[in-house]
Amino acid sequence: MTDAAADSARGEVVPVGDLELWADLQGPDDGEAVVLIAGADSPGFRWSPAIVEPLVAEGYRVLRFDHRDCGRSTRFGANDAYRLDDLVGDTSGLMDHFGMSAAHVVGRSMGAMIGQVLALDHPDRVRSLTLFGSSPAPGDDELGGPDDDFVEAMTTRLFAGPPKDESAQIEWLVELDEFLCGSLYPLDRQRQAALAEAEIRTGWAAETGHGVAVHASPGRRDRLAQITAPTLVVHGTADPVFPPAHGRALATGIEGAVLVEVEGLGHEVPDQLIEELWPVLQHHLRESGRWRE
Repeated sequence: MTDAAADSARGEVVPVGDLELWADLQGPDDGEAVVLIAGADSPGFRWSPAIVEPLVAEGYRVLRFDHRDCGRSTRFGANDAYRLDDLVGDTSGLMDHFGMSAAHVVGRSMGAMIGQVLALDHPDRVRSLTLFGSSPAPGDDELGGPDDDFVEAMTTRLFAGPPKDESAQIEWLVELDEFLCGSLYPLDRQRQAALAEAEIRTGWAAETGHGVAVHASPGRRDRLAQITAPTLVVHGTADPVFPPAHGRALATGIEGAVLVEVEGLGHEVPDQLIEELWPVLQHHLRESGRWRE
């Protein structure tokens, strides 16, 4: 069994309202909660041990999970529309299930949008925010759109459709990782292939309603000043999905937010980034915990 397969085998499926969501909880029962929120079409175990293990070692109680319509969680049909508000409800429902009154929320891409809405609509539940590679308003012309080459590549994939054979599906997912990564960290194809294999074997689907949920939900740019949680924004200068202006808009819109702009980073949160950024994240969580006391 590969490390990715072993890591993905953790956790359990738990009831949240009318849904069942896969969740993995690690760390001491009395630790401050950290909720790791994955991006669109991405299983919770894409938050790797590189971030989970040091958090647990610091005494945090760490939760990661599969969104609705993804992985081992409840699936939805093509006509079953939902929005970010619904995904926020899933997150807060999971927190209730595990007895978390409030948590440090760490999100990537769509997961960071869920974090924003959670902090806006349920401020008492968010001890701090960490937002990786995200946006307050996808589709905002002033902030700029995805890279042209990335759009062309995604369009080609859309019309080609996903392959049927598992080995080809693994390559399909690794290819997407290549499109998303920047120049700073070389892509480890072998590791990404192991993650892709684990993803396929735990319920991968080529299409979900996550993208629709993001674009059908209202932007938050005009509400960012209402966020009171201490916020860390991490954004790559080579992000092909959300140009750096999106990260800067988050950092300038949220009072007191700290922006870490990483030269050459793409739309990704590789293990090497977590390792190098760990002192910053560690300080952010510790100081946010004291600020809330």
